[in-house]
Amino acid sequence: MLIPLLTISLMISVIQAPSDFDRTLSIEQLIGKLNSDSFQEHTIARQLLPFKNPMEVLPKIVPALGSDNHDINGTAKNILLDITNQMTKAEQEEKSQYIDVLLKYFADTSLKDIAREHILKALSLIVDEETNPEILQKHLLDPFWREKVRIALVENGTVFSAKILCDSLTLLPDEEKTTILLGLFQMEQVPCIDEVEKLLDSSFIPVKVASARVIANTGSVIYAPKLFDICKSTPETEPLYQDLWDAYIRLAEKSALRGGNWDYVMSMYRNIIENCPIHEIVESGIIGLGRYGDKSVIPDLEAILLNSEKEKFYLSAFQAIKMLNIPSTTQPILELCSKLTKEKQLYLIPSLIQCNHEKGREIVNNLLKETGTDGKKMFLNAYYENSSLLYVEYIPSIMGSLEEAEKQKLVECLWRMIANYHEIEETEKNLMGKAYLYLFKLCPPEEREIVLEGIKKFPVPETVEVLLPEFGKDDSKNLPFPLLFEVYNTLPVENKEKREQIWRILQEQLASTPLEKIIGGIVNSKDLPKFYELAGFVQQWNLLGPFPWNIQEPFAENYGFPQAVSTDIPYRYKEKEYAWERDVVLESWGYVGLMGLCPRYSTNCENVCAFAYTKIEVPEDISAVACVGSDDGFRLWVNQEEIIQKHVDRGMRVDDDRVEVYLKKGVNEILLQITQIKGGWNFCFRLIDTSGKPLVFDIKPL
Repeated sequence: MLIPLLTISLMISVIQAPSDFDRTLSIEQLIGKLNSDSFQEHTIARQLLPFKNPMEVLPKIVPALGSDNHDINGTAKNILLDITNQMTKAEQEEKSQYIDVLLKYFADTSLKDIAREHILKALSLIVDEETNPEILQKHLLDPFWREKVRIALVENGTVFSAKILCDSLTLLPDEEKTTILLGLFQMEQVPCIDEVEKLLDSSFIPVKVASARVIANTGSVIYAPKLFDICKSTPETEPLYQDLWDAYIRLAEKSALRGGNWDYVMSMYRNIIENCPIHEIVESGIIGLGRYGDKSVIPDLEAILLNSEKEKFYLSAFQAIKMLNIPSTTQPILELCSKLTKEKQLYLIPSLIQCNHEKGREIVNNLLKETGTDGKKMFLNAYYENSSLLYVEYIPSIMGSLEEAEKQKLVECLWRMIANYHEIEETEKNLMGKAYLYLFKLCPPEEREIVLEGIKKFPVPETVEVLLPEFGKDDSKNLPFPLLFEVYNTLPVENKEKREQIWRILQEQLASTPLEKIIGGIVNSKDLPKFYELAGFVQQWNLLGPFPWNIQEPFAENYGFPQAVSTDIPYRYKEKEYAWERDVVLESWGYVGLMGLCPRYSTNCENVCAFAYTKIEVPEDISAVACVGSDDGFRLWVNQEEIIQKHVDRGMRVDDDRVEVYLKKGVNEILLQITQIKGGWNFCFRLIDTSGKPLVFDIKPL
């Protein structure tokens, strides 16, 4: 789609930096651009005018602040705010001068109201203790400007602004004070709190309520008795009745957060529970006991739970108990549990689990077994909210009866918990290991390889017992190879039948899955050497070299091979003797390293080659496949017959080349020549049958 040229130019102008524009443009020229009809010109003015002298720019943009053109008006406002933000960092004298000019313009009634509102917004960013409050005070008393000035003073948020609000309280009749009190309610500091307290006695209910809100913000319980008396003495039919109780509970909350008189705060919550007729506020009072209380509030919560008249508050009471500091409340919670029906005991499951007490564990396990779906639902919801390892202990109680949706919920809970634990204490490792085992049984097949990493990281005695039943299922062949491999190595040799079953599955997976992918999943296994035999790697070699080698004629020279090999005597080539390095075993994940053949302190290990020799024994004649990985090229002989030569410059990859070979019954000789251009130097070699399954053979000593 073609984009109009004008649109492109506008897009470019938006992303231009000030340095892209001509800074030599005068203020007058930029004001001309500001007042033009071009969006691009507005952009230039917006970018460059803030770099000019603020006191010269300000008078020039004031007319544009009242423009009927929305773009001009908005651009002028942004320029004004940019300049004002810069002036907040100016020296006090210069800053005060700028504020005075702004105040003068704000007081200018010849300007449009929209322009004055923009200027008021700028004032909210910069006025300070040195500012003359007269103009702002005057407009705060003006009904038209009162709300706008209040908002500006609140945004300014200084004691200076709070004082202007306070001073206006004495100048306004009660019915006009609510806006001012709302502003004070929104301020961090209120320098006239004593005057506000007196307004609690106002006969005008909106002022009484607004004053109560300001008082509540102090968090000081010295005002609590008077506020409580007002709440009780105000008729319930009063439209603002609930707002008074809101202020009282807010005062309790603020006092608790600020570390006020704790005992008195608890008594405030009790006052609410006993005297307030408003359901949601009573619920908030109950929750307050749980959020800030200790074991001393359990009798209050117990009274709610055992009182049939307060049945409607029982969920809030249980929520409060769940919020208590558990270690100090264990015994009272256990005592409370014995007084409740099983239906209500379910709500104590989160608290009982967190108590981590033997009696509590017994109660929870019994509840989960006896209450069916309700118990599982409560457990899973609590587990989802609190990703604690303590929940893992109870999973066996529900595992056998989970519906599909419940299984999915439990899987999600387990993953959430694992994600939330960044450091595991020694005492927690057993529970984390169990969590991974349960997750393995429940999660989708595509997640099992990830779960395996956790199983290997946190091994527990139950690992084999939990995983073995999986191998009797029809989908056992689809279990992740790393998991099968770990379980195979964990099984005792006496369990021959099960080991053979898993061995066959592993062999089938090796035939159908790229080996590199399999190796990547087990590379950190402590049993990795056992994998070499399983995968058909030739694990033991005798090495000879390095020999000089010509990259231009890579296989013109055969160095006297093939011939009968005796690794006991030195090998002679061009008057030089080479000793066989015997019984070299595999490194890392199945390769043989050759760099060690070069002189120890030599930095020159280029344009050379080496030979690797071994003998294997097979029980019968067989057509097989030799899988070779080499860095760089290679040549292969089997029983002194050359099979393949390949000249390449590459890094080694497992199974890079697959070559058909014939092995006779009994002992077979295998000889490899590996070339080296530069860089790394190694190879790997394994044998598979024609179906892809690893070949079974023995290494013969030389």
